[in-house]
Amino acid sequence: MLKLTVGDFPNLIKSALNALQRHQEEINKLNVYPVPDGDTGTNMVLTMRSVYDELSKVKPNTMEDICKALTYGSLMGGRGNSGVILSQIIKGVCEILSSKKYVTSIFLMEALENGTQVAYRAIRKPVEGTMLTVIKDAAAAAKEFDKEIELDIFLEYVLSEARKSVMRTPELLPVLKEAGVVDAGGWGLVVIGSGILSSIRGEIENEELADYNAPILQSAEEISLEYQYCTEFILNGEEINIAEFEEELAPLGDSVLVVGSEKLAHVHIHTNDPGKVIQLATDKGSLAQVKINNMQEESKRRVSQISESTSEIGLVAVANGEGIKKIMVSLGVQRIVNGGQTMNPSTADILKVVEDIKNSKVVILPNNKNIILAAQRVSELTKKEIGIVPSKSIPEAFTALLAFNKNESLSSNVKNMTDSLFEVKTGEITRAVRDSKTSCGKIKKGDFIGLTDHEVKVSDKSFIKTAEKLIDSMLDDESEVVTLLLGNGVEEKTLEELSKIVLEKHPGIEIDTHKGGQALYPLIIGVE
Repeated sequence: MLKLTVGDFPNLIKSALNALQRHQEEINKLNVYPVPDGDTGTNMVLTMRSVYDELSKVKPNTMEDICKALTYGSLMGGRGNSGVILSQIIKGVCEILSSKKYVTSIFLMEALENGTQVAYRAIRKPVEGTMLTVIKDAAAAAKEFDKEIELDIFLEYVLSEARKSVMRTPELLPVLKEAGVVDAGGWGLVVIGSGILSSIRGEIENEELADYNAPILQSAEEISLEYQYCTEFILNGEEINIAEFEEELAPLGDSVLVVGSEKLAHVHIHTNDPGKVIQLATDKGSLAQVKINNMQEESKRRVSQISESTSEIGLVAVANGEGIKKIMVSLGVQRIVNGGQTMNPSTADILKVVEDIKNSKVVILPNNKNIILAAQRVSELTKKEIGIVPSKSIPEAFTALLAFNKNESLSSNVKNMTDSLFEVKTGEITRAVRDSKTSCGKIKKGDFIGLTDHEVKVSDKSFIKTAEKLIDSMLDDESEVVTLLLGNGVEEKTLEELSKIVLEKHPGIEIDTHKGGQALYPLIIGVE
């Protein structure tokens, strides 16, 4: 592909966002210092999500339309230092591309250079060894091409040089070297680029990115901060002098960023007096999206998370759906194997992930009856000590993970986690792929069907009625909690309606709802 057109951009941004979401926790683990104001991976995801949402609101006809949406979305959605710097890179790139009819490697080279310059200008005291260095090195690599070439070849080379730049960041920023990590924001830029490259090639985002094993500190201390509060907001005004306001804020803290225009600016500062910052800002206009975070408390939380993550035993789980994966990670899973119903990973797929983590002992949760045998074979192919918890569903996996105890032995954990599987019932709602006869009657292709224990129990043409009947059949006097995992293709208001119906019929039940994002199954139900 020699050029990108207006119609290519929605998929490019979506692929970049998906890539960031897949590697969000990996990037977060790198963010130990020097900017502890939230998690870099999360901040970059939220920034790119705002970009994608803004782009989804418009029907762009020109590159200028695209660039306006990208610039505005990133400015409004920028979170933390990493998100705001990312917004400035996007702004600089768009300043070049907005006047073009399409994007070629030569135009992209110019755009990367301008993105670098805009980002550096936005920072009062640029620090090398950060994402600024990575975008600068990427732009320098782009300059090596003096004529148009295929975009995927161009980006592949630029990304390879950006990776090398990321790996050099500990040599430029001593605090990274002391922590044993690379720069989180720089790695986030590589992830974004990987997603874009995959979209251009019509591929799923390159899973080889996960081969970089983000180091986790084996010991940690709370960070002593000169400034305690990360203060961030959008400032709307008529005549905002960006440079002048930045000078006003400078004595009140550090990491000062004021970016935007005379009518709309994004402000970020670390300070001990957020009230004074807000007072100065309100004299210049109205405020929106005000966020004040106590960074000292975040530092304590991070130390706690690092301490909890140093278990001798690693956890690997099979799953699909971004929401489900996030829950898995929050429950302690270090690696996810993509897979599930109709997407059964092979033994080799699972083995690769097992070998990828540093732990000498690993618990595997297959989360599907068709994957258990493949998981069991892993122990024959690795020198690591493997424990298999024969989970057949996502709700079973959640329950098993809650039973995990890092201070227990591998065998004790496998036993306890396996025993916990009997504490949860699993239900699934999907659509019939063909006409058939079952114990619950005749089913037409396209009808909703409800399954427990992998058997069809109920069916109906209505999603709500099918789910209601299935949940009714699963509840008994000992049931306390119903977990609902919303899959693709179902609106949240539908889930809210279902929750209301269940609570009216079963007032003593607690309902826990999540966006699972799983394919094929619009709803997964767990009853405990």
